[in-house]
Amino acid sequence: MLYDAYACWRELAPAIERERTTLEDKVQYLTDKMRIQEMINEYAFACDSRGWDVLERLYDENIERVMKGTLDETVKGRDNLIGLHAKPALPRREGVVAPPRDLTKIVGLEIRHLIGTQVVRVSDDNQSAWALCHYQMALVGQENDEWQHGLHEGTYLFSFSKATGDWRFVKHQIWTNNAANPMFSDPRARKGA
Repeated sequence: MLYDAYACWRELAPAIERERTTLEDKVQYLTDKMRIQEMINEYAFACDSRGWDVLERLYDENIERVMKGTLDETVKGRDNLIGLHAKPALPRREGVVAPPRDLTKIVGLEIRHLIGTQVVRVSDDNQSAWALCHYQMALVGQENDEWQHGLHEGTYLFSFSKATGDWRFVKHQIWTNNAANPMFSDPRARKGA
């Protein structure tokens, strides 16, 4: 999975960014990089706190998300993607034998995106950007009065555009082992029931 993420990164993002020489160019470059990093954090907090209005501001109208690894899903459009954040489908890749868990039975479900190892590249014209990030997603909640928790890892490759005047996410590529997270797979399947 990781090799695929790195290969896509090398195809999309410049290995070396254009040197900004004027003070104005340097300030714009640093401002753009800081905004991209802030957007990644806003995305994580919005997903975890169910702040769909924040995602409406961060996402381009035609955003696309492609999930790979243990999941197999492509979704296009801001409204469709926010709908899947609110009620995840999490379709398994063929051959993955981990049936989805009914998350509505988890009381007090809390999710935490832990995003790190961020590398951000800005295009020469400051109109496109890309970020490669590793992440962990931790979940906790109660089912049948017992605390449950789970963790999975993955890699994000975010693409951004400033075509509308403000930075927006235009594409998420996600390599994930989500189906291995015990909070996302039916515990009866794990116990052989």
